[in-house]
Amino acid sequence: MLKPNEIVVDNFAGAGGASTGMEMGLQRKVDIAINHDPDAIEMHKLNHPETTHYCESVWDVDPIMACAGRPVGLAWFSPDCKHFS
Repeated sequence: MLKPNEIVVDNFAGAGGASTGMEMGLQRKVDIAINHDPDAIEMHKLNHPETTHYCESVWDVDPIMACAGRPVGLAWFSPDCKHFS
């Protein structure tokens, strides 16, 4: 169970299926979503409008800046689609 101050991060977010599953299981929104593909981010924004989105490689996002000092209770890392799909 997440503590009240912990955030949830979805890396390689895609259209948001993993985010939807996390939200259903945790009964709260995903705070941050990261994906390198603009189309994937736009679809994720439609499905998860309350989430903060980063349209860049997960390797390029500064985790300290993105999390703004908040502790991460769950970080989800789906496989990178261009290498594994």
